[in-house]
Amino acid sequence: MAEEDKKVGTTTDESKTVTEKASETASAAKENIFSMFGGGPKKEVKQDDDEDNDRSGSAKAQKEKEAAEKGDDDEKAEEEEADVHFEPVVHLTEKVDTKTNEELEEQTFKMRAKLFKFDRESREWKERGTGDVRLLKHKENGKTRLVMRRDKTLKVCANHYVVPDMKLSPNVGSDRSWVWNAAADVSEGEPEAQTLAIRFGNAENANLFKEAFIKAQQENEKIFGASDDDPPEVEGFPMRTWEISIYLIGPDGEELPANCFDKATYMLHESFGKRAKQTIKAPPFTIKEKGWGEFDMQIILTPVGNPKGGDQTLAHDLNFQQEQYESTHSVTFRNPKPELLERLKESGPAGDAANGTAASKPEKRRPKANRNVDMEKLAEALPQLPEDDLLQVVQMVHDNKSEETYTKNDVENGEFHVDLYTLPDQLIKMLWDFTEKRVDMSVMA
Repeated sequence: MAEEDKKVGTTTDESKTVTEKASETASAAKENIFSMFGGGPKKEVKQDDDEDNDRSGSAKAQKEKEAAEKGDDDEKAEEEEADVHFEPVVHLTEKVDTKTNEELEEQTFKMRAKLFKFDRESREWKERGTGDVRLLKHKENGKTRLVMRRDKTLKVCANHYVVPDMKLSPNVGSDRSWVWNAAADVSEGEPEAQTLAIRFGNAENANLFKEAFIKAQQENEKIFGASDDDPPEVEGFPMRTWEISIYLIGPDGEELPANCFDKATYMLHESFGKRAKQTIKAPPFTIKEKGWGEFDMQIILTPVGNPKGGDQTLAHDLNFQQEQYESTHSVTFRNPKPELLERLKESGPAGDAANGTAASKPEKRRPKANRNVDMEKLAEALPQLPEDDLLQVVQMVHDNKSEETYTKNDVENGEFHVDLYTLPDQLIKMLWDFTEKRVDMSVMA
């Protein structure tokens, strides 16, 4: 029994030895297998003290990180070293101050209005523009001028001194519109005689303009009156002496005294001050003056007997292109009075156009029976039309009148005259229909 126990014990020791050997053999085999596929015991990695050499992740990620860090360093270097200068392609111009010649003037009046100009060729009113009409007083010489500019474009449509001889007259009987003559308006650059009309929004504004206008006239009158007798010299325009005389032309071209006129009124440039308006009452109505230059003037001839509405207005261009020149005008006298007719016969046969005058015979008025219009009611109703309607009537007459039609535009007094009996039948009917819609004809006499 004891021996058996011992034998068993010995067997146990041997089995352990075999187990250990098997284990070692297995480990060796395992190591050999891993060696075949690049494996093997875990190798210790040497740690580098420099953190920048610490690699983690894949090799591609590591390279991208290094490239990014290098790029940041390059950008920082470029930002620090960049100092580039470019020349501008377009050079901006310097600021230019625009002068309006109003820098030395103060504004004494301003009001919005619409301006019109009377066209002598077409004998019609034409619109000049809408904007602010202003009165500007010079700070040094104290003279006041009227200036008006169009809205948006700011183009000047009126520019002249407010001289004492200017007269504001109601336009076609309106209470919000005025008419006046400017002997030298320079809105177009050169002095030019103009007949202007201005219309305001209401009668109150029109009256405020008139008050300011008259006040400016009074102030300018003192200044112009205190100036020398001769107009002031202007640089580039030599002073010249000139004279004008008025004659009638006889049948054979000879000069005859203009005895058919009582007086001649000359409207000169405003620079003549008090002498800008001169009236001569004896033929040949000679005026002698001294001035600096050329301008358009108006000559108003008043016939013998001073008939109402009989004044003849001539537009004369004063220029120095020739030492002496003549300007011929034709005037027409309608229904002259016996005294005037006798004076006309002294210069030649009355009605002979060769002498520059024409005494027209009274027109044969067409009988009322030929018209379907009550002429007396029409004549009474027309003046009762509002201002805008009256302007349409004037335009209708201008557009549809015949050679027999007699019209007269008294611009100075703001009146328009028309002989209804000289109008074509079609125009009479147009006026009647137009007026009947706006005025109650039944209450007319």
